[in-house]
Amino acid sequence: MTRDEYSYTVKEMVKSDSDHFRSKGKSKTYEKSLYYYPLFEQAIAKIAELKSSKTDFNNLNKFLENYKSIKNQIKNYTDGIRSAV
Repeated sequence: MTRDEYSYTVKEMVKSDSDHFRSKGKSKTYEKSLYYYPLFEQAIAKIAELKSSKTDFNNLNKFLENYKSIKNQIKNYTDGIRSAV
């Protein structure tokens, strides 16, 4: 996630395929912007949603527990960073 004066941007790290015709035989890692949010909480919620969707859940309660856990982990980590500045 990055921030500018207008929004928080949720990004994904992408590794290009070395077999792609434009790659010249080398793979490359870059950031791909996925979503833009005006509020920090919205960006954290989207990251938690994306991380939770990578796991296959057999009931809604387990999904919500996982979602809340991920959201709290991100918030605790970023609160520590923001308070150190």
